Amino acid sequence: MVLGGGRLDDGAPAAEPAAEAAEIDDAPTAYNLELMESIIQRLQPNDRHQIRDMISERARMSGALGMACVLFWWVSVQMGGDSLGDADIPASLIGKFDFHQLSLLVPALVVVATIMTSIGREKGQASTSNVGGILAILALFYILEPIGMMTLTGNVDAQTVAVASGRLATIAVLIHLATKMMIDSLLLEWVRTTMMNMDIDLFPKQQDSGEESHADEAPPLA
Repeated sequence: MVLGGGRLDDGAPAAEPAAEAAEIDDAPTAYNLELMESIIQRLQPNDRHQIRDMISERARMSGALGMACVLFWWVSVQMGGDSLGDADIPASLIGKFDFHQLSLLVPALVVVATIMTSIGREKGQASTSNVGGILAILALFYILEPIGMMTLTGNVDAQTVAVASGRLATIAVLIHLATKMMIDSLLLEWVRTTMMNMDIDLFPKQQDSGEESHADEAPPLA
């Protein structure tokens, strides 16, 4: 009986480190906490309920802007490119892309640049932000290149290149906003899910400050 009791006593302390290790695995890391605080500070939600509303709103706006970008490209480039003189626009100096190819390349560059810039900002990575900046400047070059080529050569009609650059700029702005809204929605969804799973609250306690102010205003007891 003594030996059996000794075995039970030895097993109890062995279970405690395992439970502590499980709690450590479930606990948020300092990196995740810093990242969540950065997202909350930038997007300024007041509580978890507002986070849910912001997730839905940004995802809906992202879908609407993305669809608007696709429809604008289809109408102004795919269907109306011939009537707007896209065939008269010279090929790009970098890559020899025609305008139809540029209308696909520019939004792709903007999407990648927006993602890289967002990752670099949230994680504090200089190299990632640097790549995003390079891609953004390259997309801007392709957008303004028709106007620059008209200025240098004078072989293209001014209205044609102005409309071409305007279409590329519109596509770039729409896809940038759609991508940014979707990234913010995904980040907020991650913050909300993480706080619920780990049972933590990163919002300031407004109720406590309100109770303290009421306590200060209370009249002294007789």
